[in-house]
Amino acid sequence: MSIDNRERTIPANRIPDYVKKILKQICYSGYSAYVAGGAVRDIVLGRNPHDYDIATSARPEDTVAVLKGAGIDYFDTGAKHGTITAITPEGNIEITTFREDGAYSDLRRPDEVVFKTTIEDDVRRRDFTINAMYMDSDGRIFDPEGGIGDCGDHLIRAVGEPGKRFGEDALRILRGLRFSSTFGFDIEKNTLRAMEKCAGELSDISGERIASELTGIVTGKYAPQAIRTGWKILSVIIPEIGICHGFDQKSHYHDQDVLEHTLSVLNNIPYIEGRGRDPELALAALFHDLGKPECFVMDQNGVGHMKGHPRVSSKIAERVLNELKYPRQIIRNVYLLVNLHDTYVNADRTAVHRFMSEYPEEIMDKLPILQRADILAHSHLGQKRLEHLQAITDISKELKDSGAVFKIKDLKIDGNDIIESGVPKGPVVGEILSELFERYIDGKCSNTKASLINEARKIASTKCV
Repeated sequence: MSIDNRERTIPANRIPDYVKKILKQICYSGYSAYVAGGAVRDIVLGRNPHDYDIATSARPEDTVAVLKGAGIDYFDTGAKHGTITAITPEGNIEITTFREDGAYSDLRRPDEVVFKTTIEDDVRRRDFTINAMYMDSDGRIFDPEGGIGDCGDHLIRAVGEPGKRFGEDALRILRGLRFSSTFGFDIEKNTLRAMEKCAGELSDISGERIASELTGIVTGKYAPQAIRTGWKILSVIIPEIGICHGFDQKSHYHDQDVLEHTLSVLNNIPYIEGRGRDPELALAALFHDLGKPECFVMDQNGVGHMKGHPRVSSKIAERVLNELKYPRQIIRNVYLLVNLHDTYVNADRTAVHRFMSEYPEEIMDKLPILQRADILAHSHLGQKRLEHLQAITDISKELKDSGAVFKIKDLKIDGNDIIESGVPKGPVVGEILSELFERYIDGKCSNTKASLINEARKIASTKCV
């Protein structure tokens, strides 16, 4: 297809001056240069790009010469693959030579590249048509693969032969789902078919790379749509997703199968424009019920019960997130959120205070959000559970506002104060502090030194005899 037949023009002021400057410097030196990839896509979609990449006919050594001549700092990102990074106060810009990629034996990077001189050569290595557009410094867009049309049709389509694209780099499969989650685009049927067919190759991709894409998928605005489309693909990473698809819970509380309920919960996790969903909450929503099929028991009346599913689901989350090498804190927090999501706490001050003292503060802040999302996704839980959750949330806020403490270390006395009050050194000091904290939660003393010392002496009188 002729490039000239696919030209469009967008106001050049959409390109920041610092990017335009480098484009013009390269062109003044006798080469062609264009903003390429995701930045052009975002401009076409009316979004603000987060970063800019440039594609050029200049070879890496020529790019270096241009940057040096213009007094622009740079570093070698991967010259053998054609990439030099320009350093500017406004942000770094990757500048890559037009190229044709060789075989991808590691399913990540081409074993070799052949530098080329035209867009038509370069575009064949791009993943999706929406990322295969080029814009010059005057705002003209060159669109050899029909990316503008696919943006307008809200469609994700692979460049060229889909199976070849995903065979080159299997991570592109998850990138396709991430774009669907981010933009709300459908995936073109031949592209989706190839993604599903090649999904097994994801097992050769590093956990860290998969984790990055999975987080992008679950935190996107249209995450439920993307997961509903790509559940077969995600089942390669998380087999329980496939098991939950179509799994009838046989419960009047649920009019959806386990996966559809999961997607409803995920949809109820707040989405903030420009920030997305909280990653830990989104992951917890994804995993929160994946243990249900393993726990499923049907009674004599044909009603399903899934006792213990939070514990089993939390173990699934822990296993998968460890396999994908997520940071320890994220693994811990998702595990706790999943494990606690169905926990019932009495709506009284002492019970709430004690519950809050048992877990990290960030868990106590996020758990009500997950629980609310879950309650709203049930068919017949009604208003009572929401009212109960709100009562607990109100008590929690009142405790915080009143200056209540939730850890022994935050009491106004410590072990030295206990010893100074006449208690001999030893394990008994820790025992007294633990019991003192429980009495504080029960309201038997306040968090003042005088009140705590007085109560500690009462405890000591029963222990130090």
